[in-house]
Amino acid sequence: MAQPELGDEILRLDNLNVHFPVKMPFVQRLLQREKAVVHAVDGVSFSIHSGEILGLVGESGCGKTTVGKASVRLLNPTSGRIFFAGQDISKIGGRSLRTLRRKMQIIFQDPHASLNPAMAIGRAIGHPLWIHGSEFGIQNLSSTVFRERVQQRVLSTMREVGLTPEEQLYDKFPGDLSGGQKQRAVIARALILEPDLLVVDEGVSMLDMSIRAKVLELMLDLKRQHGLTYLFITHDLATAKFICDRLAIMYLGRIVEIGPARDIYADPKHPYTKALLQVVPIPDPDKRKEKVLPRGEVPDAVHPPAGCRFHPRCPAVLPSCGWEGRDFVDFLDEHLSDPKRAGDDELVLGPIENWRTNGLVASLEAKPLNIEEAVERVKAVLAEAPIAMAQAIESVSTHKRTVIIHFRPPNELRQTQVGDRIVECLLYQ
Repeated sequence: MAQPELGDEILRLDNLNVHFPVKMPFVQRLLQREKAVVHAVDGVSFSIHSGEILGLVGESGCGKTTVGKASVRLLNPTSGRIFFAGQDISKIGGRSLRTLRRKMQIIFQDPHASLNPAMAIGRAIGHPLWIHGSEFGIQNLSSTVFRERVQQRVLSTMREVGLTPEEQLYDKFPGDLSGGQKQRAVIARALILEPDLLVVDEGVSMLDMSIRAKVLELMLDLKRQHGLTYLFITHDLATAKFICDRLAIMYLGRIVEIGPARDIYADPKHPYTKALLQVVPIPDPDKRKEKVLPRGEVPDAVHPPAGCRFHPRCPAVLPSCGWEGRDFVDFLDEHLSDPKRAGDDELVLGPIENWRTNGLVASLEAKPLNIEEAVERVKAVLAEAPIAMAQAIESVSTHKRTVIIHFRPPNELRQTQVGDRIVECLLYQ
């Protein structure tokens, strides 16, 4: 894809954080020292220039939808700043925010849920005009002239997005439309205010493959006709390849790699980016290679891993990536659940719930167990652990009949310039 002629910076996120409180019983809240929060977005920074399509790519639950909602101020940031067209919009509200939203719109993932089932399609598409009175100045919203002008504008927009025959569909309800028609209606509703920025949240993920390419082509046509800028949120790298100029790869609330889409597809740097590209289907069986996919599941966003958040699943992990006491306990739990490997380890090391973790430390009170035997068995279990985890351990010691496993502190993780992109990985520091 040819690089577009880019204009001024239209959107910039500067160390954006969005955290959500965790609901818990009152007594537990009193006893817990720190307030538990979901780290949905944790220090995200990037910018988008006018006329550009930036793809925000990652697994479900990584925080990309939260980034999109915060960008248009549907969510308030916990900290950090959001700039739109050079203006800091992080804390604005009221009339100023309402005026701003005429210039930035969002297309949600589910067109079925985005449309009011009791509101006709024509009325739904024109509803933003009634809210903002856009383009028509201060007029009597109940006037016949205003109603006619809104209707003509809606019909014109429906025709532009391919929602035809527009006169017949104008009074139809969402239940009368197909999935593709509903998606076009949602696009028309976002487009009718003539915004500068469109946040497209999984805009084609719920569509059949037969019409997905047509909708993507429509978005590209609308971009050229109206000079739009897209923040395109998707989990599908194959879709992002078709439409995006640059990619930002997101994992568990952090941007791990960002750069030109063409270069990322040709030579991914971060291990997570490589893993995402490996799940893209390859039609030609002769070109298929053995896949090295991440092990395990996405960690808990309430207590994200230290250091690099991808390290518990990373095939290229280093001893300095951020190993913690809970990493050993997770591995021990996996070890004990395999009868062929575990043997009598649970008798020597106790049940997994007896282990305690605190940052870099995992500990087990050996009483009434044999503490010397417990230490030797821990070392035997570590011999089966990933090499990077075993090398990250500073010591396995005892204190007052407690077995203590202490990990080395992780190296500082920084965003590093690698060629034409930025990568957050110790492999490049």
